[in-house]
Amino acid sequence: MIISFPHMGNMHVVLRSLFAGFGCEVMTPPPISKKTLELGAKYSPETVCLPFKMTLGNFIEVLDQGADTIVTCGGVGPCRLGYYSEIQKGILNRLGYKFNLIAVEPDLIDALKKLRLVSSGKSWLEIYHSFKIAGAKMSAIDNVERQLNFIRCREAFRGSAEKIARRAIDSIDEAQDIGRIREIADTAIGELKEVKQINNIEPLKIGLVGEIYVMLEPYINQELERRMGEMGVEVHKTMYLSDYVRAHLLKKKEYISLHEVLAALARPYLGHYVGGHGLKSIAQTIHMGQQGYDGMIQAYPFTCMPEVIAKNILPQVSKDLDIPVLTLSYDEQSGEAGVLTRLEAFIDLLKYRRQRKAAQLK
Repeated sequence: MIISFPHMGNMHVVLRSLFAGFGCEVMTPPPISKKTLELGAKYSPETVCLPFKMTLGNFIEVLDQGADTIVTCGGVGPCRLGYYSEIQKGILNRLGYKFNLIAVEPDLIDALKKLRLVSSGKSWLEIYHSFKIAGAKMSAIDNVERQLNFIRCREAFRGSAEKIARRAIDSIDEAQDIGRIREIADTAIGELKEVKQINNIEPLKIGLVGEIYVMLEPYINQELERRMGEMGVEVHKTMYLSDYVRAHLLKKKEYISLHEVLAALARPYLGHYVGGHGLKSIAQTIHMGQQGYDGMIQAYPFTCMPEVIAKNILPQVSKDLDIPVLTLSYDEQSGEAGVLTRLEAFIDLLKYRRQRKAAQLK
């Protein structure tokens, strides 16, 4: 059995560790590229969203390299994610690929049952240990990335923080001990805090909401976090991989409580769950508007129903809370120049607003 999975940001580090701990032979798909997107778009239904096309491209590339088992996610609710695995399997079968596909639903018991099928006879204790190692890597990477987003907009020498974070993630990928993983992350965070910063800078604060795949995969969002950081923006991403796993798979109590708080915040504008992260996009925009953020960016795949619903509500939220909102939708036709131009114009607007407010207070 040669097992693989789709890309989504640094998720491959976590899943590679997990399945290697199960005793599996693991094959990571090639890094996402233009070829990946072209393959996925070629064989996908025209109106399906970009994550479907991109993950299908991942599957084609890795199956061509010899993988025979693919683990992917299922889903529930109005979002079409729950149908992806079966539709993708049908497309791949028609293309002549023979493989096993395991779709893991957002439920811990279901995940354990299905992943036990690929655990090569490992005991429950060994499986638990593999989850602990993978979970430690996931948390460590997310903590490093949070600190990177704080420092990147303040650093005096462009790119130095990025190098520290990249080196740390590579080391976390190789580490096999929880203590060592935490040590690497703590050291990297310490090094990031020591990066030489520009004096007396007060960066713009922008919250990033939207659909998880577009938020986490830099190839898709065209390096949105890095670009904003280099433009002097402190980016606050509202969802990391660890947040998603703890909320939807582990159903941690604190995340359930947070969801209830967010649902209450969104209720005046959206009174029910619409699938995906649509409700959260509304609620986090309200929350960050109340916290004095300079602006919000909603990033999502074109045709994503939950985020389209949120997009049509956000203008009213923006007006009521006086917080500018930029929506960026991505598909295979999204051009880098167009996105960059809109981003630069939005940041210029936020700078002008801040200067105008400061002048009014004098």
